[in-house]
Amino acid sequence: MAEIHNNLIRIYRYILTYGILRTLIKVAGRKRNLLIRGVFHKIFINKNKRYISLIGCGQFGFSTISYFLLLRQGNRFLDCYDIDKERQKSTSKFWGYKEQDDIEKILTNEKLKIVYIASNHFSHSPYSIPFISKNIDVYIEKPIAVNWEQLSSLLRAIKYSNSAVYTGYNRPFSKAIIILDKKIEEKREPISLACFISGHLLPADHWYRLPEEGTRVCGNIGHWIDLAVHLMKTRGRIPEKFIISISYSDVNDFDDNISITITTNIGDLINIILTARSEPFEGINETINFQCGNLIAKIDDFEKMSIWEGAKFSRYRFWPKDVGHKEAINQPYIKRKRDFEEVKISTILILTISDMVRKQEKLKEILPFVILSQIESNENAHIIPM
Repeated sequence: MAEIHNNLIRIYRYILTYGILRTLIKVAGRKRNLLIRGVFHKIFINKNKRYISLIGCGQFGFSTISYFLLLRQGNRFLDCYDIDKERQKSTSKFWGYKEQDDIEKILTNEKLKIVYIASNHFSHSPYSIPFISKNIDVYIEKPIAVNWEQLSSLLRAIKYSNSAVYTGYNRPFSKAIIILDKKIEEKREPISLACFISGHLLPADHWYRLPEEGTRVCGNIGHWIDLAVHLMKTRGRIPEKFIISISYSDVNDFDDNISITITTNIGDLINIILTARSEPFEGINETINFQCGNLIAKIDDFEKMSIWEGAKFSRYRFWPKDVGHKEAINQPYIKRKRDFEEVKISTILILTISDMVRKQEKLKEILPFVILSQIESNENAHIIPM
């Protein structure tokens, strides 16, 4: 009874936060209940022009990518694939994709224009490269790579392709960050950014913890590292040098409860704390504090934001809660697109910090543009920063 009671409370709060339709899709993604599809009957009407395929039919591919594509583009779903055939089958039946038993059939479908990749993190880059090499547009959910070899191979494929490559770091597409961007654009002053994230409590056997998956730095913390790089670029400049310091609350639990501090050669100060001591009742919760010059901003879980600019004070509320998924996922069809050069730098930071966490290192200084130049200029071998 207690579990039923808690689930009802959770659904009620989700409705207050996300609205009824989004909540229904979240429930459908967990339960794979085809009856919920009836609520969306009119927008599920089949159309002839289908060109969007999906690799990875888990909760995110099902309830976030497919949902926001349907709302913006209608039913344009072509093929889907997942190594878990039950998830693949339920996604196909709910959204109208055609199931495929291998990637090659998706790759060679002449109707395909863009593929969305939302599989496990280690597979993002290997799945992406064949499509990029064939000049097919690709949306890569975060992270774009979990090791230096993958990043090198991916950037090399992009270099010799005409594909448009989009990435799933969504917070720069949230209403709060879009507002903030306009206020700090070319401000050219140091920034201070503090992110406190109450993350999911992951069991010891969760797939995020597999050695090849890049730790929770690639799986979770990368969002806020990437946001920091985006805000740096927006204010007018990404620094040449980063000094990274990490504090571990427990050496036996090295990537769950940690504090990452980043300073730069131009006076930036970034602090990211991930805490995962219990499962948040409504999912990940985050508080962001930001300052650039006389501008101070507080973002409360992307539901509300306060901004001070000297004597001027502004308050914003966002309903439904907006962490940027809708606009990020629909990048191929909107004017606002992410600068991939930002993502290159943020990925270098993410991989560096991931390596540090694996080794439980506490301090490191890097020159990300030098590393990027080494990777992009090396055609025949992988550069692995020391």
